Amino acid sequence: MHRDGRAWPKRARCLVVVALCILLTCCGAARQAIEKEAGPVAEPTTETATAPTEPAPAATMIPEATPVPTAATVNLSGALAECRSAFPDQIAQAVARVSCVIKATDLVRPLLPFPELLDRENALRRALAEQVQTRTMSLLERNIQIQKLHSQLLEEERSRLSAAPADASKPPLAVTQWRQSNGESCGRLGGDSGTCY
Repeated sequence: MHRDGRAWPKRARCLVVVALCILLTCCGAARQAIEKEAGPVAEPTTETATAPTEPAPAATMIPEATPVPTAATVNLSGALAECRSAFPDQIAQAVARVSCVIKATDLVRPLLPFPELLDRENALRRALAEQVQTRTMSLLERNIQIQKLHSQLLEEERSRLSAAPADASKPPLAVTQWRQSNGESCGRLGGDSGTCY
């Protein structure tokens, strides 16, 4: 140590830098684990707009078909993880986040035996998001209402399925993910996990 006491502040700065490096490494590892758990995320495609010099005749315009996702390709958890990432503020961005969630759950809709149940859930989700964003309802109260409705919808689906002829096939993963979402834990403080939306 130097006589003038300059060595201690240097060591303290080095310790702070080392601690920050360790902290950043841990955060990065945690983020990778969360992304790995959420599943693969589709890469966004960017299209470049090119203006034609002459308008194309109407006869040659062929509408592009939107590919319908198959049951095997729908990853609800990954789509919802993208919504959480794009709109992290659940209060200030509630309406935009819910629009993203509804778009993500629309992928599951054709796979459900009773898609109108999802429509009812999304209608409530949209109405509650507006209240949360205007701060006329708390986020916790919104989560409780979604959780209660989701539970009722699952019960209605079970009763309808028991009245219908039995389908022995295993439901697609996205349907299972929807059914397992918005459980009781979502109605408690800190319920913003990957299954609460």
